[in-house]
Amino acid sequence: MNKKRVFSLLLAGFLVLGAAGALAAGFNIYEAGVRATALGGAFTATADDGSALFYNAAGMSFHQGARLNLNLMPIGPRFKYQGAVDATGPGEYAEVEHKWYLVPGAYYTNNTHEKLAFGVGVYAPFGLGVEWMDPMNFVGRYVSYDVDIQTVYVTPAVSYKVTPELAIAVGADIAEQHLSLQRITPHPELGVNALDLEIDGTSKINVTPSLGLMYRPDDKLSVGLMYHHEKTLEFEDQDATLTNMIDAGDPGYSWSSLLLNSIGGGDQTISSELNLPYILSLGAAYQVTPRVRVEGNYVHFGWSTFEKLAMDFSTDSLDNEIHFAYEDSWQVRFGLNYEAVPGELNLMAGYVYDTTPQPTASVSPLLPDSDRKDYSLGVQYFKNSWEFSACYMFVKADERSNIENGQPANPDPSYPVGTYKNLANIWGVGVGYHF
Repeated sequence: MNKKRVFSLLLAGFLVLGAAGALAAGFNIYEAGVRATALGGAFTATADDGSALFYNAAGMSFHQGARLNLNLMPIGPRFKYQGAVDATGPGEYAEVEHKWYLVPGAYYTNNTHEKLAFGVGVYAPFGLGVEWMDPMNFVGRYVSYDVDIQTVYVTPAVSYKVTPELAIAVGADIAEQHLSLQRITPHPELGVNALDLEIDGTSKINVTPSLGLMYRPDDKLSVGLMYHHEKTLEFEDQDATLTNMIDAGDPGYSWSSLLLNSIGGGDQTISSELNLPYILSLGAAYQVTPRVRVEGNYVHFGWSTFEKLAMDFSTDSLDNEIHFAYEDSWQVRFGLNYEAVPGELNLMAGYVYDTTPQPTASVSPLLPDSDRKDYSLGVQYFKNSWEFSACYMFVKADERSNIENGQPANPDPSYPVGTYKNLANIWGVGVGYHF
């Protein structure tokens, strides 16, 4: 396979990423590779394919030759909301549109030198997609009825083998984010939908460091560390559009019309910042038998940086904030790899326990998050210089209410009070080429 062909395949991965947008705990997407996902994301001490650019770039020093890996992960989230019971009975019920969000990944690694390995990866570690059905009547439309966050990382990295057992890596996470949000403003007296706000923007490019370390003292044990630094993504003078939803002649039209005229019309601009957490993973893997390998990871997210989304409009009177007040969170991940046919067929399984960073007061239609448990399975087949992978992960989130001590946790009346349930189905297919 010549270099021109390699470049074309990587470029295809870049282009597909433009369609990415997904849901995950917090809004991290840890599913950066099919093999890693099949192992429950417990991959920091293994990192034996191109997705090492995310999970632990020091793994490149233990690869052989040059490799290309392409992955595609369709994620299908399912959110449901049930309003709290009051004197009149249960509150309103709602659920999100049944959509699939594509999360691709493209990786090239090269370890053809004696001590120095390098590579570049393109993936989407943060994303969110929550679009509620029947949005104009949805009880949570005053907070959000459709949100989409797409974050693309391009990570070039190098890894140096200090000794035959120890490698260290350093990379640069080059990121850009697209954010869109739609919400309704009601008429203050009539309570009807008055203004539809749509925000749509792309951040400035942000660059932060990433680090990796891998230590393999013998053929059985491997220890790894991965770190991706926190980010502040800046949005400057992006599009914000306010649309009058009340027809001319209907009650309330004059109020909406006068309001739009007073701010200079519905076409506005908005500036903001969105903070992403650091990710730190520690992992250990052990070759229990010639065919069985197990790994466990502890992953820590610095979500406490995600405090609020401050929206600074071109018209000062429109400025407002969405408060999140996230806390740091952690995950434990376990994976098992069984060589069913040595050198030809791997069977994989994984388990994840993932804690939410979201306090009860922040639970809303924008992102109703909770602790979750993930269960995964996968298969990997080798044929000559090719490898083919497939996986499935079932994500079961705990039921989550935004009621504390019998009262709404958030005093803002626009936040619907009730219980959220969610799950997700994640499928994955991947292809790799060793050359």
